[in-house]
Amino acid sequence: MASSISTPIEETILILDSLCRRNRLEYAIFGGIASILYGSGRTTIDIDLIVRVEIDALEEVHQNVLEEFQPVKPQSLEFFKAYFVLPVVHRSLGTKVDISAALSQFERDAIKRGKRLRYGLVEATFCTPEDLILFKLVAYRERDTLDDEYLRTHAKDFVEVDRPDILENLQRFLQAK
Repeated sequence: MASSISTPIEETILILDSLCRRNRLEYAIFGGIASILYGSGRTTIDIDLIVRVEIDALEEVHQNVLEEFQPVKPQSLEFFKAYFVLPVVHRSLGTKVDISAALSQFERDAIKRGKRLRYGLVEATFCTPEDLILFKLVAYRERDTLDDEYLRTHAKDFVEVDRPDILENLQRFLQAK
């Protein structure tokens, strides 16, 4: 790898981009890394990648990925065929990657709409912010819910500093979610 790459995440993104291009796989990075790219302050410990693949080509994709990555699940091919997600870790960098098979029309469209963007010192294909939001809605998990009580408690602090509208704004926001 080039010495100008500064983080394991960047190196892994570069490896994934190269792997997909070499194997003619259309792809897009989504999830936490894309969120960070678009300005989210969140941290993440893995890379979420979606590839356009036909069901009968899952084994070939699996084989290509395992050239550089170690599977996380035992019987990883069977897991990939059953759940259309292949959790792997880079053999030397230790970076975790979840590779999803794009089987729905939405997922395929999200890949087509993807843009080549820079993440740190590397360039790769990332889904658009709009598609990232849709992916987030599809992957909605309990941990993604907001703590309404915390928000209400701390919104009251703004009333004390001449922002009585904050409570009204919060109430409208919570009703809309």
